[in-house]
Amino acid sequence: MDHIDRKILMQLQADSSRSHADLGDAVHLSASQVSRRIARMQHDGLIRKQVAILDEQALGLMVEAYVSITLGSYARDVVGRFQDRVSALDEVLDCCATTGDSDYLLRIVTRDLKDLSRLINEELLGHGDVDNVRSSITLNVIKRTTALPLA
Repeated sequence: MDHIDRKILMQLQADSSRSHADLGDAVHLSASQVSRRIARMQHDGLIRKQVAILDEQALGLMVEAYVSITLGSYARDVVGRFQDRVSALDEVLDCCATTGDSDYLLRIVTRDLKDLSRLINEELLGHGDVDNVRSSITLNVIKRTTALPLA
């Protein structure tokens, strides 16, 4: 990957809907050269996929919470069932195994607190694998980006 590839990636992170010709103007290459570079970076796994980033509030998803989960057992089947169950929940945007006081950190969006309560009580608890749940409601998002630091 050279400095031109980095420039293309920075442009794509800012707006992946731009045409190859538009990207080419920004990085001083032809559209076909940009197209070949993007195809190579996709093949090499640098670009996993291109998506639209939606506005949660405009879609009525008014509550965002970070939920820490501690499991009661670390048996392989227990962990697998928990991970499968959480992976199937559309409201869970991120699920990360963590170090520290909890085992997992989830980022969840729901329409309201009632939906969040239902999700925690019916989908996370009550299956015999979760020992502890702690949730923090987001009051205000100060910074949110999907752009990786490429400098």
